[in-house]
Amino acid sequence: MNHRTAAASQPQGLAVSASASRPSSGFSLEPVSKSDTLVWLLQAVVRVCGLILLSPLMLFIALAIKFTDGGAVFYAGERVGRGKRIFRIYKFRTLAEGVEKHIGGRLLSEEDRDLYCTKVGRFLRRTKLDELPQLLNVIRGEMRLVGPRPVRPVFLEQFEREIPNYASRFLVPPGLTGIAQLRGGYFIAPRHRLRYDLLYIKNRSLLFDLQIILFTFVKILDRWLSRGFFVLFLFLLVSFTPTSVQPLLSFSLFGVQISLVNLLIVFAAGWLFFTNGPKKFSLYQSPLNLPVLLFLAFHLVSAFFAENPAVFLQQAGYQVVTGFLVAFLIVNTFATRAFFTLTVRIIALTSVVISLLGLLQVFMLLDLTPSSLPFLHDKKLLEDYARMSSILDKPIILSVYLVLGIPLLLAEVIQANTQRGRDFWLICTTLSCVGIFFTQTRVGLLALLVTGTVFLSRRPRYALAFSSILLFCFLLVMSLGIPRFSPARFGEDVTAWVQETAPTLHSIPLKQWLAGGEVMTDSPLGVMLAQRENPQSPEKQEVEIANMHLVLALEYGIVGWLIIIWLILSAVWAMKQAHDRTKDERLKSTLWAIISSVLGFLVSMNGMNTFHNLTLQVFFWSLIGIGLGIVTHLSGQRRRNLIWRFSVVGAGGD
Repeated sequence: MNHRTAAASQPQGLAVSASASRPSSGFSLEPVSKSDTLVWLLQAVVRVCGLILLSPLMLFIALAIKFTDGGAVFYAGERVGRGKRIFRIYKFRTLAEGVEKHIGGRLLSEEDRDLYCTKVGRFLRRTKLDELPQLLNVIRGEMRLVGPRPVRPVFLEQFEREIPNYASRFLVPPGLTGIAQLRGGYFIAPRHRLRYDLLYIKNRSLLFDLQIILFTFVKILDRWLSRGFFVLFLFLLVSFTPTSVQPLLSFSLFGVQISLVNLLIVFAAGWLFFTNGPKKFSLYQSPLNLPVLLFLAFHLVSAFFAENPAVFLQQAGYQVVTGFLVAFLIVNTFATRAFFTLTVRIIALTSVVISLLGLLQVFMLLDLTPSSLPFLHDKKLLEDYARMSSILDKPIILSVYLVLGIPLLLAEVIQANTQRGRDFWLICTTLSCVGIFFTQTRVGLLALLVTGTVFLSRRPRYALAFSSILLFCFLLVMSLGIPRFSPARFGEDVTAWVQETAPTLHSIPLKQWLAGGEVMTDSPLGVMLAQRENPQSPEKQEVEIANMHLVLALEYGIVGWLIIIWLILSAVWAMKQAHDRTKDERLKSTLWAIISSVLGFLVSMNGMNTFHNLTLQVFFWSLIGIGLGIVTHLSGQRRRNLIWRFSVVGAGGD
């Protein structure tokens, strides 16, 4: 059986000498430390808060396990705890059902893990997420956050017979993490594990526990970020953080407004580079490289002619950090087919969850009686409130969000291997489509028509059926007398938009159109600046232009807008070429779904300032990065696409 010895490259704060941790025959320890009560109280607060905060993630993992192989979600097995008492430990199931009987009474090796783990199980073990249910054991007092890992009873007699002083590790409660996990890993030999356990028992304290917990988070974060999983965390963060709260996640430093989310993305980029090391970081050829360089160069030059260079550069920095950098990191980080498949599914399911939250909002309104809320007598207020917005603040934001996710759901419907799976993804797709109708957003329905028809265009019958159903539903909505869908209302809204916007556009000088520099009131930077200004000041009042194409031209100049459109269209073209070249049906569906999402997003840009919303910004550029990542890594072009591997002499493209 192969075991990994203690890894050399681990957090330096826990570096210890092997000789100092070698057990002796006269080893004697106090079973309870003086700080035990304080440690227990602090850990009680941490574990309850952790269980509450992690419950959505645990629910998602449980659903993923259930829908992938239909087996049990949890594993419950006997373990030896403090004082050699037997208790039942809980984990997410990672092995195929019935494997334990085949393995028998022996420890798993790395080969066993690869052979017997389920697809979801490999990911859960690699990221340590399978350990989350053990928080229940911690709450019940059977385990602590830090301590020796619990051992299976079947090995207890053997280890006590073969390893001197092995029983000393049962003087303290077992834990979720410990020095052995940080220094040795999962497959460390029991004899070496005991050395670290005894070292912890001899030196344990509240401060030492906090240090181990901190380094555990660092190690887990390293595993996630080194594989690009920070994108999922960032995506879920901006998706489930209400839009009204996002502008508050910023602070002022030396007069410059800094967003915490932007800072997180920059931190993740630095982490990926420095943890992978200069020898492992590679730069690949992609449609991102040249447009991004030109965008940066153009704005550095334009800053010299801007009235406020700092604000101008900060505005361009928002697009670079929250947009280009997200896509760039996905493309240039080594990614596998399993990673892209998992990421796309999580993004698709997230859009369904947000649609469900919005539908719940509408159904709660239907249950209200006219006397329960005074504003229900106001038709205008009732019309605005009845439009579904979920947690994304505005109905149009939700509609664009769902349009981006629907092609990914349709791809899962087509690629489902079982009728049960096909029905599940079809229900998810239907919920998202219904959600767009409940937003009552005209541009959202147009974008849905474009993105759905493009995705199904490879199957003309399906495309015709989809368009017909969508047209029928639109006519049905019009027949219900909803004001927003009446032709007269549409004409009035277009006329009002032109009358409000035309004077503003005519007043902008040619220099502004060419070089940019305008700070729009609904942009993240505009919101930050408005918070610093006197709200009563009439000088800061501006007309909001709800068209991303026009706003990009005003903010970054026509040249900057053309560069961004060039980047998007060249990415679509690269994905189209890879789609035609690859023979992998799942990759073909994923690439075509992303192409459809991007085209629908370009349509949506005519109805709102999509890049000004951080959720849509991260969503869109994550899809661009995933699509180009597939083009770079999985379409058989990796060697040809390699530009430079840092610190490796002579590496380059063919």
